Amino acid sequence: MHNRHFPKDTQMLFCIGAQKAGTTWLFHLLRQSEHIHFSKSKELHYFDVIHGKAKQLHDARVHAIQMLASKLSTNIGSHNDTHLDSMIETAKLLKIYSNDDGHHHGYISYLLQRYARQDVVADITPAYAILDREIFAEMGRIGCAKFIFIMRDPVDRMWSQIRMAVRSQNPEPKMFQHNCEARARHLITTNRLFKIERANYQRTINELESVIPKDRIKYIFYENLFLESTIFDICQFIGIPTLSAQFEMRQNEGIPALLPEDVELEFRRALHPQYTFAYEKFGAAMPPSWNKEFKQQLSYKHSTLIT
Repeated sequence: MHNRHFPKDTQMLFCIGAQKAGTTWLFHLLRQSEHIHFSKSKELHYFDVIHGKAKQLHDARVHAIQMLASKLSTNIGSHNDTHLDSMIETAKLLKIYSNDDGHHHGYISYLLQRYARQDVVADITPAYAILDREIFAEMGRIGCAKFIFIMRDPVDRMWSQIRMAVRSQNPEPKMFQHNCEARARHLITTNRLFKIERANYQRTINELESVIPKDRIKYIFYENLFLESTIFDICQFIGIPTLSAQFEMRQNEGIPALLPEDVELEFRRALHPQYTFAYEKFGAAMPPSWNKEFKQQLSYKHSTLIT
């Protein structure tokens, strides 16, 4: 059923994915296309918020308006303009959560601001990967939506996410490696590795495919993202002319840190089901690095059984 608030004959596109899997780079690439319309905000965080998966983001936006309001001066003049402009934009973003009609009117209205009859309307919010099949079904009814799901080598992605989290705390440079290791070991000792939803590709794929036809889903491996052939495939899937990518321009690159062997081993043990699932589903289409790691795990498992 077509959503009555969404323009007819326009394609909706959602890009979801694991954290630190190249969605920001893809956003900047697709934004070059005159055939795709984006809202002013890169990550709208609509469906995850209204379904109780990310209330903290809604609260943060409310807090942002409160902070801006507290900075307003009672003096007459233009000195409030910057704060007022920011308040207006944040208020517009908050209005997307007015979903009383059940048809996502507030969200779609915000999404279509400055829409100029482009063929595709896109929402790139990687965190939607944690959603359930009922929500994916809702999303799929907006413009007969297509989905791009980007995956990255599970261990590499986890270590990159940890480095990003530590970096956000602005540690002293000499403490960066230590803090990354400490955060990783905390995840291991508290058994939280098994519970990180963004790392569970198997769950996301199963939920997505249970309600969305496979011809409306495109799976991309981060390790193959920066290839001309991959960009061609993505553009073909979306239905737009092929874009020219600057592969040397990476977004949000992390600070390097060495992954200790013992931490890596625990990561591989915890994430082994994701490698197994990907190998069984994608086979030869998996990047060589994934295949290499999967075979190493099988070899390790086999050797322990023999001994």
